[in-house]
Amino acid sequence: MGLVLAEEEELRRAVELARFIVREAERSIRWRAQRVLLALILNRGACKGKPMRTKKRTGAMPPIVTVIIIVASVVAAALAAYFIYSTTARGVRQVSLTVIGQPTLYKGSNTIELRVTFKNDGTADVDLAGSIISVQTKNKTVVEFTGPKVVTGSAGLTLTPGVSVALKYTYNTTNVDAVFDNIPDGAMATLQTKDGYQTSFAVAKP
Repeated sequence: MGLVLAEEEELRRAVELARFIVREAERSIRWRAQRVLLALILNRGACKGKPMRTKKRTGAMPPIVTVIIIVASVVAAALAAYFIYSTTARGVRQVSLTVIGQPTLYKGSNTIELRVTFKNDGTADVDLAGSIISVQTKNKTVVEFTGPKVVTGSAGLTLTPGVSVALKYTYNTTNVDAVFDNIPDGAMATLQTKDGYQTSFAVAKP
């Protein structure tokens, strides 16, 4: 979201700059026209009875002003086109994680492990580093499993589209049995990445 706002601000500033250039060009044209008009008035007052001399290009737009207007218009159009293209490209690229197999809980000496395999079925990379899996207990509280580590697979914690990886999340506690028994078989779990992506699935006990 912050990136989109930054690009919108950049586009707004570029368009404002283009408008400023066009306004300055128009102001330059008006200023030249006023000078010509003043010269004609003074010439008429000082040379009564004599034909006035006028230049054929009195009302013509100076070439440099034309160039400035064209360049400003091209820059503004190019920035607008780039903004539309980048916004559309981001909209097409989506994150979609699929759970493969059955996520399962295991008891350790001072930890409970949650092993789960994810596959990236989306069109954008998924970064699972720092992700959290929240598992709901029987009394409606939540146990948070953190610190994902790769069990099998060479992809690491960043999944490109079409890639899968088996991960292990842990919950540290000195009361393993009580916490483990408080999590029902088939409990609902929710994965949340640091980028805000979420997906839910059920967990089982061996």
